[in-house]
Amino acid sequence: MTLPTLQEINPHDDLDGRVACEHFLGKTLAEAEALLRENEIYYQSDLLWMGVPAFRFYLPAVFQFVRHTEGDVSDFISHFAGTLEFRLEHEANELTPVASELAEFCKDILEQWSRFSVGTEAYGDVRARFEVLRTAFLGLCQEAENRSSRSLGVADGNTE
Repeated sequence: MTLPTLQEINPHDDLDGRVACEHFLGKTLAEAEALLRENEIYYQSDLLWMGVPAFRFYLPAVFQFVRHTEGDVSDFISHFAGTLEFRLEHEANELTPVASELAEFCKDILEQWSRFSVGTEAYGDVRARFEVLRTAFLGLCQEAENRSSRSLGVADGNTE
């Protein structure tokens, strides 16, 4: 797997993208996960502003970080909900390749909510947001499957 390029992390050459490059350029998934363990809130904002290819690349590091961190990561979970909502609103088609993994991640959050409920005092209960996100990502999966089925039907000469 090739590491994201400068252009993939900072496609618009903006300040937030430059900061994301400072932090993530040349980083492997293990190194990105280590950054999150070091200070998840600080590096979480980079996940919001980096380009879509880089975001998709680093998702496994996010998943590993959340699934294997025993301490309280409720702040990160709340902020990451906002990242997913923003990206879904503005980049839904580009999230289709990872929609299944994102839906599964949202399901994990919902099923393990007691691990993340500490932050509800500060951020409110974000479970409903993850349920909406999960439904939306499942919808992207279904749309992709429907497109694939239609194109296969056309390729097979079946135009019904």
